[in-house]
Amino acid sequence: MSATPSTITEVSGDLFSAPEGSILAQACNTKGSWGAGIALAFRERFPEQFQQYAQHCKEQKDRLVGTCLLLQAEKHTIACLFTSRNYGRKKDSPDQILAATKTALQDLEGQNTKGKEVHACRFNSGKFGVPWVRTASIVEELGVEMTVYSG
Repeated sequence: MSATPSTITEVSGDLFSAPEGSILAQACNTKGSWGAGIALAFRERFPEQFQQYAQHCKEQKDRLVGTCLLLQAEKHTIACLFTSRNYGRKKDSPDQILAATKTALQDLEGQNTKGKEVHACRFNSGKFGVPWVRTASIVEELGVEMTVYSG
């Protein structure tokens, strides 16, 4: 029995140094907040895209869970994977986050019609508190090709 090749390439380094033209993916809440963790770094680097994200959340609210919003920036496309309705103590349960991750990644794959490379950190494992191994298993199950950065 041969092992299935991994669709995840783990690298050390800075997510924001990903190749120009690639997609930078992050897990997001539906409340329009990029207030902590990697989301805060996105907000600082991409203030215009943050405003677009916040407006989208204001309009769509909880209907966003399990979807992906693509935002065009100068050198990258930002993928907002809506994996939790809220954040902090009100964040969704790990099982809810993982279910939403699966459909959000499927949505990303459907929208990525040009086959751009996807780069991410170990999303869901920071402020959402879901062990990376659980999210990684969904990425692998779906066959999503992704470069994942660990700091």
